[in-house]
Amino acid sequence: MSTVSYSKVDNTDKPYFTVFTPVFNGEKHISRVFDSIKNQTFKDFEWIVIDDGSTDDTKYLIENFISRNPEIDIRFSSQSNMGKHIAWNRAVEIARGRLFIPADADDYFFPDTLSFFNRNWESFSISAQNKLSGINVLCFDNDSQNIVGSPFPGDGMQTDNLHLQYKYKIKGEKWGCVRTDLLKTRRFPIIKNTHYPEDYLWLHLAKRYQLICFNTALRRYYTTETGILQSLRKKTVNGARVSIKYNSWFLRNFGLFLLVYSPVTIYHTLRCTISSMIIILKSWVPLRIPVIQKQLIQ
Repeated sequence: MSTVSYSKVDNTDKPYFTVFTPVFNGEKHISRVFDSIKNQTFKDFEWIVIDDGSTDDTKYLIENFISRNPEIDIRFSSQSNMGKHIAWNRAVEIARGRLFIPADADDYFFPDTLSFFNRNWESFSISAQNKLSGINVLCFDNDSQNIVGSPFPGDGMQTDNLHLQYKYKIKGEKWGCVRTDLLKTRRFPIIKNTHYPEDYLWLHLAKRYQLICFNTALRRYYTTETGILQSLRKKTVNGARVSIKYNSWFLRNFGLFLLVYSPVTIYHTLRCTISSMIIILKSWVPLRIPVIQKQLIQ
């Protein structure tokens, strides 16, 4: 990891928000998040950008944005291509904000987004905030005013991501902010060149904390072929190892809950685990055949 650029903002005071953007080959769409950052009406935030080994002009565009916007507190780092979860760990490590907002390089979020999060979070007392992990909101799809997936059962309801997914059956991309202090206690496992499921964080937090859900759409959700996640979609041996590791953790921690509310999820998780085992076995067998042949000859 090499830190290549800082803004010239006096950042001795801790900001209210940390906005984090991981990026891989994002030159075609990173202007969306640039515009989102620059146009926020609530200005008390820092922006951490980590380039995950881009081979296009992403680095140049980010450095140009930094030079043109010295009033924004920006930290820009580069790493070799290791995966979003590795970049996430680093961002959480250096984050100084009270609330942490993940914003992908192809995202767009509305100018009043940080103001909305700030206003609603501050409506709760400190003791109430200590029982919450953060705020969830809705997303628009990429080219219309249609909501991605389903809305929450109630506006302002308090629940957790486990119940949202498997009891209330809420579908589609959701977004929000989360307490930075909680993220600092839970890092992704270090498995390079793959993607670790973000539910590893959200479901872990669901064990102890609730979140506030608002039926307000603040982000426009895009899917991009050159995005940091799309570059890792192919099933690899490392990906299969991640799948087995995550699925075993998932069923060990939430199996009884799923048995009550979503038994079909247990079935699909076991199928995925078996598929991943087969991938690992197929990679192992060709390596073992020459050894076995040599032993037979001897």
